[in-house]
Amino acid sequence: MKLFSLQDIFLGIVYLVIIYAIAYGLKSQQQKKGLDSTYFIGGLTAKLLGVTAFCLVYGLYYGGGDTVDYFQGTSALTNLMTEDFASFYSIVFENELDPNWYAFNKETGYPAWHIWRDPSSFSVSRYSVIFSLLGFKSFFVTSLLTAAFTYMGMWKLYRLFTINYPEAKKVLAICILFMPSLLFWGSGIMKDSYVLAAACWFSYNFYHVFIARKKILINALILIFNISMIMTLKPYVILSILPGALLWLNSAYIKQISSGFIKMLVMPLIGLIILGGGFFLYSNMSSLMGDYGNIDQAVEKAKIIQQDLLREEQYGGNNYNLGEIDGTVGGMSTIAPLAIFTALYRPLFFEVGSPLMVISALENTILLLLTLILFFKTNPRKVIRIILSEPLILYSIFFSLLLAFGVGMASTNFGALSRYKIPFMPYYFSALYLIYYLNIKKKKKNI
Repeated sequence: MKLFSLQDIFLGIVYLVIIYAIAYGLKSQQQKKGLDSTYFIGGLTAKLLGVTAFCLVYGLYYGGGDTVDYFQGTSALTNLMTEDFASFYSIVFENELDPNWYAFNKETGYPAWHIWRDPSSFSVSRYSVIFSLLGFKSFFVTSLLTAAFTYMGMWKLYRLFTINYPEAKKVLAICILFMPSLLFWGSGIMKDSYVLAAACWFSYNFYHVFIARKKILINALILIFNISMIMTLKPYVILSILPGALLWLNSAYIKQISSGFIKMLVMPLIGLIILGGGFFLYSNMSSLMGDYGNIDQAVEKAKIIQQDLLREEQYGGNNYNLGEIDGTVGGMSTIAPLAIFTALYRPLFFEVGSPLMVISALENTILLLLTLILFFKTNPRKVIRIILSEPLILYSIFFSLLLAFGVGMASTNFGALSRYKIPFMPYYFSALYLIYYLNIKKKKKNI
């Protein structure tokens, strides 16, 4: 499959003009509403540079990879639309795969078999069809449009944090909009791009529906769409994000109560209602989550992923092994600290096994240094107090640690880990900085 040509470059330039025209229009609308949009264009530019680098690395340096396989499926679907619309509709909108394999032919092209046989993987091809149609079936243009679309999710997360902590907007922009690994791994035609965007959108929508209670209908609809997207692509992210969101909700409601006595009376009731709602929600969603709808099945799935990622011929030799996943409480608790540390801070520089891992190693080193500075300069009790008193920070930390445990335990490959961890990275970086920032702010008040 030819990925780059003069036509792709020309189309890319044309679409960049269109993307920026729309972006400046959106920025103007935000300014009219009195919303800060200082970093909107800069963040978009970084995202588009990230996806350009991603396309060049995978298209020219590696000569293929998952993103190319996803695009191959997208191209076959785009061609199928004019050949057999009924089959196209069945695949794209109803996710009916097996009955429709024979709808493809030499004229349409065939999806990569290893992508087709996995509904969650092929969903990337399904979601990308609209961008392929708009981009005249160009790999580069489809990637640019995917990046522009997913950027909106990251911008919404940035907006959420700056609503709550407007004085920290500059550093929050670095943590959310300008992190190199997010710009590279979270911009192309990949699962990671869509899941990162959906996880960011989820938090923004959840906040407006359940906490701020503004524009409830539109935010509820987008919230449902993003939950559906995460469940389709990476259901295990839901297992991390929903408990954190319920904890966020509980903390936010309790914080609104000023009386300590009333707070003590109401706290158990609010907690019971939210826990009950969470149990009801999970019970009704479990059937839609496949292997992740049952704890035993989820553990078994993690074992399979762990063994699969150890295959050096497919994923390279940048492996690590934390031990066997046995599914017992004792076994999991033994692995947990190292799994969380691995997901948060590894690979370190001495573990770098490929040029692309240098970016992750650099970020991880900075994050580790920031964490050490935070804990050396801040009393641990103050850190805990800040986390418990700030609902958004509590949510960010809980979500990050829970997902870090899951991906750190199952990944076993640093290359895969660099991608799997990106949904929690903007949360964790932002939360760490905000803990430090709020601690300094309180010290200045007490002087």
